[in-house]
Amino acid sequence: MRGPQAMLTNAPARQHSRHKRHEPKITSTENDNYYSKETVEISVDPSVMAQRFLEQGRNADAERLFLSALDMKMTTLGEEHPETEKCLEDICTFYTNFGRYQLAEEFAETLLRVRSLTTSPVDELYNKTVEQVANVYEKIGKQNAAEALYRFLITLQEEVVGADNISMVFALNRLAECYSRQGDYMAALPLYERALAVEEAAYGPFAVETNNTLTELARVYQALRNFDKATEILKRQVIILEAVHGPQGLSVASCIAKMAEIFEEAGNKLEAEALYQRVIDIYENAYGKNSGTVQSMYRKLDQLRMDKARTQQGGFVAMTAPAASSVMGVW
Repeated sequence: MRGPQAMLTNAPARQHSRHKRHEPKITSTENDNYYSKETVEISVDPSVMAQRFLEQGRNADAERLFLSALDMKMTTLGEEHPETEKCLEDICTFYTNFGRYQLAEEFAETLLRVRSLTTSPVDELYNKTVEQVANVYEKIGKQNAAEALYRFLITLQEEVVGADNISMVFALNRLAECYSRQGDYMAALPLYERALAVEEAAYGPFAVETNNTLTELARVYQALRNFDKATEILKRQVIILEAVHGPQGLSVASCIAKMAEIFEEAGNKLEAEALYQRVIDIYENAYGKNSGTVQSMYRKLDQLRMDKARTQQGGFVAMTAPAASSVMGVW
């Protein structure tokens, strides 16, 4: 007699035909479209996968692969190969975007050294790399190194294209910005003036290409409290911007507002008041009376009028801004 264990072991498997009839049948179409084996694309280039990890927020994995890609390119292609340059730029950008400037420094310096061998000192890519390294220096407290780098670029470009070439403007303006950020406006001033002279020689005194340098130069003059020179620059900017955007252009209004602030700071409140009113007219035409921009300008104008009244006669000037309203009523 067989025991219970033998019966369990040797018993044939029971066919549950009643349940089997109700199992869903997978068609060939469904199998091809929904149940086929999933394929995972694996890139041989770690830098491509690093970018994908970065998009997914997997920053640590992205960092590891950026570094791996750089090591691989350095070993197989050499330091001066374009793909190696790209890997250097990727890891520099990664670290700077996340504020890890100490780690970015070494790679940025290497990238600059490579591009000093592969590009011209007046090439836009070389200028961009110099700016990248200088920005890293400033972020880690090496302002002197940033200034020295821009001075080196100026000297290098002068030797290649001459002191009056339009290519010089980038380095001149960037060094001036370094000084301005440190509050050394006296050092920044001659650099901006020189950059403007180069632009004027190349494009003309009222060319739109001079606008950015004019903006910075006016800011420096204002910081040095040379209000006459600052307003002279801004008046010239207004002429340039009106020629491009028309007298009602928003950029024109922005420039006039800066001029009004300088007149107000200089104590010429009457002139400032007239300019603020013109700015309000332009903004009202663009945004409407109830916009926040217009209301802000009205408050500034009212403050100016009250200050003027207190200075002249100790009086009080009521608010002039129109009541801003909405579908919910008057605020």
